[in-house]
Amino acid sequence: MGEPSVATPIDTVELRALLSAVAGPINFIGGGTDMLIAGRPMPTGGLLIDLSRIAGMAFISADDGGIRIGGATTVAAIAAHRGLAMRLPALAEAAAQCGSVQIRNRATIGGNIANAAPAADLVPVLVAAKARLGCIGRDGASRELAICDYAPDRGYLIAEVILPGDGLLPCSAFVKLGPRQALSISRLNIALLAEFQDGRFGDVRMAAGALGPRPLRLPLAEASLAGRKLERAVLREFLSALAAEVDAAIPDRNSQAYKRRAIAGLGLDLVAQALGLSPRGQLFEDAAE
Repeated sequence: MGEPSVATPIDTVELRALLSAVAGPINFIGGGTDMLIAGRPMPTGGLLIDLSRIAGMAFISADDGGIRIGGATTVAAIAAHRGLAMRLPALAEAAAQCGSVQIRNRATIGGNIANAAPAADLVPVLVAAKARLGCIGRDGASRELAICDYAPDRGYLIAEVILPGDGLLPCSAFVKLGPRQALSISRLNIALLAEFQDGRFGDVRMAAGALGPRPLRLPLAEASLAGRKLERAVLREFLSALAAEVDAAIPDRNSQAYKRRAIAGLGLDLVAQALGLSPRGQLFEDAAE
């Protein structure tokens, strides 16, 4: 097979017509950071659709209801959006820690999801927030999928990310651990969304990346905090639950022991950040002993 043919639609009408008319393989390119940085080979044959010129696919709407983000919205735009930072701080923080300035300026939220990397920084936040994806299928028709049901090999283009208002909890945070401070691919990342009032947790949702082939919810860790008071014994149970999550996700892996230790420190930092507290406070120091 030779070089792919390239199409650059200017709006979704032209895009849908292309999708429904082409019978062979179709690939999409937005920011293209995987090809530029990681050296991923270009597809051979078929049709390559450049999404960068499509009007209306790059936007952020974060009003009093839910949040909607266009699939071609850059990671840099997500990190800089003040309304989004107020409604879902974890997503803005995850975007701010995603790669370098140059990568953030090109990479898109749709690409971060579609690339399906186990350590993708935005995805744990989206999983914890119960995000839904507005997709366009090969027949040009619109479909909506839960993010956990999305698979890149099904051929859906992510047109927008939908975060319903009733799924956005008032406290949120994101933390990651990488091999170095700059340009790091996460060895482990965690997102937390929670209700917290009068010293007690309400609903709690957590998800982690780099513990398996795709980011996953952490039900044991969630249950250890939900409905509980913020105190030393509860944080100790939380750390035990995080270790159990690692054991369940990567049993007998070489990285298991390392990640059991690493997730404890990340977990305490995560809770402190979500609640606006210092992880060096006495409560957290006592829980870590």
